[in-house]
Amino acid sequence: MVDLHTHSHFSDGDRSPWELVRQAKACGLSGLGLTDHDTLAGGEELFQAGRAFGLPVVLGVEISCSQRDGRQLHLLGYAIPTEGRQAVEDFCRPIRQARNRAVLQSAQALAQAGYPVSEKRLLAQAGPQGQLCKQYLMAQLMEAGLCKELYGALYKKLFKGEAAPAALQFPTADPVEAVQCVTRAGGKAVLAHPGQYGNFQALPALAEAGLWGIEAYHPKHSPEDTQKCLELARRFQLAVTGGSDFHGRYGEGERLGEQGASAFPLF
Repeated sequence: MVDLHTHSHFSDGDRSPWELVRQAKACGLSGLGLTDHDTLAGGEELFQAGRAFGLPVVLGVEISCSQRDGRQLHLLGYAIPTEGRQAVEDFCRPIRQARNRAVLQSAQALAQAGYPVSEKRLLAQAGPQGQLCKQYLMAQLMEAGLCKELYGALYKKLFKGEAAPAALQFPTADPVEAVQCVTRAGGKAVLAHPGQYGNFQALPALAEAGLWGIEAYHPKHSPEDTQKCLELARRFQLAVTGGSDFHGRYGEGERLGEQGASAFPLF
C-alpha cells in the first residue's frame, strides 16, 4: 500500500516529514506521498527520511482552489522537479498569506466574543514555515476544557455556516490555473477527493487543462464516489491515486495507510 496523501507540520499536520516516513515504514507501507497545503517546504526533510528509512517517497502539494460556484476544490501536484518547485511556491504564496491573515482574524473574533484563545499562542503553534490553521484555535479551546474533540459541535458553531463568528474566508486559486501551473512546472496534477466537495463536474475542464490523475481512494469517499472516480479515470484516461489525508491529532480520526494506491503510479 502506498499512501499518497499526508500532511506534516509544514501545514496542518502534527508531525514532521521525518516522523511521517518513520511511521509509514513501521506500518509496512511501501511508499509515502507528502502533500502539505500550498507549500513544498517539507521536501528536503522528506527525501532525507526516505533515504534513511529506505522508503520510496514523493513530494507533493495540495493547492487550495475554488470552483466558480464557490465550492472548494483541492488540486494535488506531485513529482515536481527541483527546477519547477519555485514556480509552484510562488503560485501558492498568496494563498498561504491570505489563509494566515484569515486565521488571525478568526482568532481576534473569537477573543472578542469571549473565547479563551490567544494570538500569541496561535503564532507559537505554527509549524516551521509559520503557517496557521483553524485546528490550532480548536486545540486551544480543547486545552481550556470547552470541548473534547476538534470537529464537534463547537467547531461547527464557530467555523461553519454564514453566522459562524470565526468562519474562514480567503481567496484561493482557480483550479484550471492550478493544473496548468503544476503541469508547466513539470509535475503531475491530480484532482483530490472530488466526492468530498462535489467536484465531479469540474473534471472535463481540468482534463483539458492537463490533469494527470484523480484521487479515487480517500476516507471521505463513499463506495459510489470511488466507483465514479474509477469510471471517470477510464473515460478521461487518468491515473488513479489514493491516500489517507492523514493529519495526526489535527485530523478527523483517519489512520496513516487507511487508504492508498496498490502501486506507486508516480515512479
